[in-house]
Amino acid sequence: MKKIKNIFKILSAQALTVLVILLVIALVGQTYTFLNPSYENIDVIPDRQLGWKLVPNSIFTYTGVHWYKNEFKTQIKTNSLGFRDTERTIKKQKDSTRMVVLGDSFVVAREVPFDKTPSQLLERYLNGSNSNESFANSKFEVLNFGITGFGLTQNFLTNRLYVKNYSPEYVFLFIFEETLWRTLSISHAITNTMNVNKKLHIRPVLNMNESNIQSLLQVLNFKEFYQFLVKSENEKRSSQKYKPISEKEYVNFIESQRALVTFDKIIKISNMLAKMKLYLFTADDFEKFISLQNVSINSTFNGQRTRKRKQKIFISDLGSRLLLGFKNLRKNIQPELKMQDEIQKLINVYGPLQSEGLEEKGLFGGNKDFPNFETMVFINLKAIQAMKEDINAYGGQLVIVDATSNVIGKGKLPANLLSIILERYSKVNNIGYIPLYKDLNIANSKGLTTQWPFDSHLNEFGNKVFAESMFRWLQNKGVGASLNN
Repeated sequence: MKKIKNIFKILSAQALTVLVILLVIALVGQTYTFLNPSYENIDVIPDRQLGWKLVPNSIFTYTGVHWYKNEFKTQIKTNSLGFRDTERTIKKQKDSTRMVVLGDSFVVAREVPFDKTPSQLLERYLNGSNSNESFANSKFEVLNFGITGFGLTQNFLTNRLYVKNYSPEYVFLFIFEETLWRTLSISHAITNTMNVNKKLHIRPVLNMNESNIQSLLQVLNFKEFYQFLVKSENEKRSSQKYKPISEKEYVNFIESQRALVTFDKIIKISNMLAKMKLYLFTADDFEKFISLQNVSINSTFNGQRTRKRKQKIFISDLGSRLLLGFKNLRKNIQPELKMQDEIQKLINVYGPLQSEGLEEKGLFGGNKDFPNFETMVFINLKAIQAMKEDINAYGGQLVIVDATSNVIGKGKLPANLLSIILERYSKVNNIGYIPLYKDLNIANSKGLTTQWPFDSHLNEFGNKVFAESMFRWLQNKGVGASLNN
């Protein structure tokens, strides 16, 4: 009996110790969150031509989307045009060389101070003391025309509406998966603060004639990819002990699909696209967007465009993050779980709507949320082709900065396909190409972190890699200084 009492006392003491520790963590954590609040911002205004853009001449604090300052706290300042850049004169200074970086939030780089953004870093590198002799007397300007949430359609329009007036010699276009999907998708997160359906149509989109798309589909012909998805989905439904392919098998399958992207096919696609038309569809819900944003500002935000996020229970949030950490750890320990998630993601995004049978129309039909993968590719390639022509017309050169095989959101296989398509299309069409994903992947393989763990955008080091990749490309063109890492 005495022994049982001793055991009970020990267990009670341990339980009390754990409780005290949890209370201390909760108190310290709650105090930290109170002293380090997060800010919610309505930092864009409706724009009839672009859909939206950053509020001109604004200053606000950015802490990401977490309910307290989790990873960073930056001050964002925009110029009179509504871009995160200094004021620039339209007329270039004498002997100056001008460049532009286009893209979405990865180019705006709200997660880092202004002087650590890729455009500012590149400008600083170019204006270094050891300039190339042929550019020794030149001053370099790198203008930031990135806007949060933009797709290729909006980058295309930004170039026509704004960039061309500044006559840059080089236009760097940052691309990752979402850039390309947004080209023809109205879905977005800009209206999140309005409490309405995310599918409110405020984004201009591009499209092509359906018959033209059908004629192109047979060229790349990723039939095996869709057959693989149909087969995987059927196996999942019919087997309680479904086991996906191994990581090694998946890598081999990716390589087999990449091998289908030959230069002959890209040349044929380029020639066919050159004869086709691109159609622009403007926003249907623009007036509704204006009205809803005004209501949100005047009610939820009390007439302002920024507010502190509401406090939550720190210990509960910590518990959720620990569970997520354990889940990710389990996936690393059990690779088959990671592969299950990967295959399911592919099925959800790229799986054909008509999975019954293997008819061509069903395989290439897409689904209710996403069109066929190649359809997305062709529309974007046509947009890039048109954008290149616009830039060439004012004496500039388009340069694609490709991050698709690093910033992966919709599957490793399609991301790899997009990279090789962009690379070979750029070569065939005399477009500059920077495989940024390779530099980021190399850094990651060395244990260097390039993205914020929670936010997922590039951190200071990742933005440095971004800028250095552009700089090295320019060095190979005979532009700029020697970069010492």
